[in-house]
Amino acid sequence: MVASYDDSRKIIDILLTYLPLEDSLSMMEDVWNDVGKATDNESLEETIIIFKRFLEAEWEYSLPTQKDTLFQEVRS
Repeated sequence: MVASYDDSRKIIDILLTYLPLEDSLSMMEDVWNDVGKATDNESLEETIIIFKRFLEAEWEYSLPTQKDTLFQEVRS
């Protein structure tokens, strides 16, 4: 079963209480690469994608200008 929107939001909020956004995003990228891409469990895969999207949205929101993108920030 895929995590609901509300449950996903709560999990990300808790994660961001203890870790900086950049560390959380990096960790979720590792989870995606090590688990999400390899699993046959579609619900797990979709849940990881939801978590990644929440964190990416937080990253985009935190940028000083809306012209920047996550990709540009990470590369610089």
